[in-house]
Amino acid sequence: MSAHKTFQSIPATSMAYRPGDYFGRQDLQAILLTQVKGTARREALRQALDHGQIDEVPSAIKSATLSHDVRQYAGSLHPCFMSGEYLPTAGEQELEIARIHIQSTTGDVTSVYARPVGRRIAYRVVDEYGSETFSGRSQRTSNKPLTMGQLIDFFLGAWDLYRCLECNFDSNLERMLGFFTGESEYYPCFDDALRHLVRQRFLYPRMRKPDPLPQRRLPHACTAWTGSMAVLPLKPSAMDHLYRKPVQI
Repeated sequence: MSAHKTFQSIPATSMAYRPGDYFGRQDLQAILLTQVKGTARREALRQALDHGQIDEVPSAIKSATLSHDVRQYAGSLHPCFMSGEYLPTAGEQELEIARIHIQSTTGDVTSVYARPVGRRIAYRVVDEYGSETFSGRSQRTSNKPLTMGQLIDFFLGAWDLYRCLECNFDSNLERMLGFFTGESEYYPCFDDALRHLVRQRFLYPRMRKPDPLPQRRLPHACTAWTGSMAVLPLKPSAMDHLYRKPVQI
């Protein structure tokens, strides 16, 4: 038997998976899909990249942020075009390492941004409502990239996906799983990991004692869907383009 240790790579499916670096990738896909904020624009860019047609995409679609007027116009065409566009603009050397997109009328997005600070990495969770949807700590640092488990603990500790799903769909697991999508250019199995955790938490709801609901008004993350008489929280500059009535389901 060899006296030397054998290096074993950790699979991307593991909660212990850790990307080698956030800031070393300079390929076009990584640049576009971590800096462009809008969900609809990202999907158009992803398709163009897959079909080798990225050079045909207008530069406005590739820009990280839309102008105020263009953003308002896009939202007036359909609320889904607002999805992700109201996230804070990333700072210098800052990029998105993960996001969760929910199927609310305006397709609300919550993301984790990362940036180098000296020899450490600083992270912040951001949403499209000025942090109003948060229920926990939204900033932290580390001396190397987070493992997928650490990323999810930090992300869901700041923005409670479980609460969002539970208050909108009670114990309907199928509808819960259809309500959100996880995306990451650095954690290939981020979405799969989230779905595993949601199944683990809600698959056998009668076998666990439910957490008591807080005696306070639920945050916007829980009222984004129009179920149970919840009213859509409109994004700040889209008020003139949408009219919503409570819908009971």
